[in-house]
Amino acid sequence: MSTLTEEIIHDLAELPTEMQMEALDFIRFLKTKWVNQHVLQTGAENNGVGLAELLDKVATSDLFADIADPVAWQREIRQDRPLSGREE
Repeated sequence: MSTLTEEIIHDLAELPTEMQMEALDFIRFLKTKWVNQHVLQTGAENNGVGLAELLDKVATSDLFADIADPVAWQREIRQDRPLSGREE
C-alpha cells in the first residue's frame, strides 16, 4: 500500500461515521468522473451498459438501509461545515 493510501485511510478512520459516508460518496463520484474522462480521452463509446450494471447493483443492494430517518439525514449532510484547516 502506498504512503498516500495509508495516509488517506488513517485520516478517514479518525472521522465520524457520517463524514466517512460523505467521503465514500465523494470517492465514488471521483471514480465516476475518472471513468467518464477515460471514455472521452480514448474515444470509446458509452452505450449505457456500464450505467445499467451500476443501477442494477444499486437496486439490489440495500445502500441506504442504515438511514433511519431520510429527512433528518438529508438535513444533516446539507449543513455547512468549516473546511479542514480553516476552522474559525
